[in-house]
Amino acid sequence: MTPVEVLKKGLTKLHDQIRERKAKLEVKLKASQPISEVDEDWLDGDGNLIDEERVVETLDSASDYEQGLARLDSQDKTVVQKLQKLAESGSRKNDAPSKKQKRKASKFPCLTASDTPTPAGEKPLNPLAESQKKENATLKQRIEILDWHNANGRVQKKTASHFHAIYPSLKIKQPLVSAWVKNEARWRAEYESSGASARSAKKVCQTQHPEVAEMLDLWVSKAMADKLLLTGEVLRQKWKTFADLTGVPDDKRINLSDGWLSCFKVRNNLKNMKRHGEAASAPPDTVEKERLCLQELIKKEGYKPHNIFNADESSLFYA
Repeated sequence: MTPVEVLKKGLTKLHDQIRERKAKLEVKLKASQPISEVDEDWLDGDGNLIDEERVVETLDSASDYEQGLARLDSQDKTVVQKLQKLAESGSRKNDAPSKKQKRKASKFPCLTASDTPTPAGEKPLNPLAESQKKENATLKQRIEILDWHNANGRVQKKTASHFHAIYPSLKIKQPLVSAWVKNEARWRAEYESSGASARSAKKVCQTQHPEVAEMLDLWVSKAMADKLLLTGEVLRQKWKTFADLTGVPDDKRINLSDGWLSCFKVRNNLKNMKRHGEAASAPPDTVEKERLCLQELIKKEGYKPHNIFNADESSLFYA
């Protein structure tokens, strides 16, 4: 029996062990009947063999079993050990292995954590180095994963395995998917209120004191609708005002740093605009209307460009 055949045998035994319970639970889910939290966790954990099937398929399609085995990460290698043990268990005592089987067993020993073959020219896998390469998921990626999760049976382990292959740098595991599902409403609200740059940002801005943040968000929305001029200092003072209203103690208040301000601007899609001279103290609509009026006046009276001046306050000296 080849190493892949051993793994397939273990996988078959695993399917036999979970088949009856899984079938009953799937019938309930299709009928929109509730299941217990324990059963839901089991479906996402021991009842989901997507990782086992993926590992067997990967090794079965590999041109060289040993090299394919070496390329697996630590989690997949644990799956291999599990399937090997299952394949060996339950054998009858009187079924003594033949000499030929013993030779094969010595040729393909069971994989252990300390005995992992490494292809020539390749460096051994370093779990610590792999963990250092982990990236944060963008807001856009989280929504993509949640949408797929909801459309494909809502099985967290299946979702994690599916996107682990698509976004390997995110190191997606079932607990991470579970955390996103629990905060799905928050991520969707964040996505709807964010601009394109915020949706693609690797670091999602976290919100402390959500009541204060919500009050400030609403105030900013109204201020923008009223065409009010917003500055960083105005936003900081408003945050302090709302913190007073909600009773946030002084020692629990956040540092309203430039980093906080940048994060707030990203979340609310605010942009910096440099204003000059009188424009800094005049409403934008009024400035635009007066500019058009002045252009019409210059055109109507036929003034030449060399006879047009911007005097500002200088006219006071000649009054």
